[in-house]
Amino acid sequence: MERTASPPATSERRSPTPGAARKREAIRQLKGAMEEDRILLHYQPIVTARDSRIAYVEALLRWRAPEREGPDLIGLIRAAELSPVIFKLEHRTLRESFQAAARWRRGGAGEARLNVNLSAREFGRAGLVGRLTRQLRTAGLDPRAVALEITETSRMDAFAAVAEHLDQLIAMGIEIWLDDFGTGHSSLDWLSRLPIDGVKIAGTFVERILAEKRCQVIVARVVEMAHDLGLRVAVEGVEKEEQRDLLVAKGCDLLQGFLWHAPMPAEEVGRLL
Repeated sequence: MERTASPPATSERRSPTPGAARKREAIRQLKGAMEEDRILLHYQPIVTARDSRIAYVEALLRWRAPEREGPDLIGLIRAAELSPVIFKLEHRTLRESFQAAARWRRGGAGEARLNVNLSAREFGRAGLVGRLTRQLRTAGLDPRAVALEITETSRMDAFAAVAEHLDQLIAMGIEIWLDDFGTGHSSLDWLSRLPIDGVKIAGTFVERILAEKRCQVIVARVVEMAHDLGLRVAVEGVEKEEQRDLLVAKGCDLLQGFLWHAPMPAEEVGRLL
């Protein structure tokens, strides 16, 4: 009797996709770094364009020891963005940065706001407002001393939930900024549907703004559009005086970069303020 071909064995496993393998490796490395306390927070001032007054201080994640040949920390965070390890890292970032900002305020450090970046997924998670309220209360920090940045390149699962949370946070006095504006695929959609206070133009535009006319035009149009919507505009990655002068001429409100200050430990920020 002629035999039919046997179906493939169901126990055979397919090779993981490169993206899935990269995500698992990123999660593994981040978990190890957090368990070994190899990630810390530094802070970089954001100044007013007209008079270089410090108006905000952004919390930035850094390796504790210089790891010049180690992995790209921001790349790891983006690869692992939708995993629980990111929520844990963001929770720790909020706790530590809130405590630092409260110390600055108690020390008479002025009215500069703390900027903290959260993923779009975190903004949509149930209980966000309650978690933030508890962390602010524990740190003894006024909500009006905080600005939260939502990364424009992030995935967003539920606009309605995110918008509701943003409305509640704004009512508390927390500012909301759209970070990395212009680098994602839904810039205008986010602008039209989310309640925000300002946009931060990605530093990739600043790198090319002196050499490329089209970057100058894009920045000018973003500033014009944002101002028409009642929003302020910040620009990161400013390293040269010529860049600063051009951005000021285009009407940008706030600037950030090594031209003024490099990221620094919390204690140095307190003395600077």
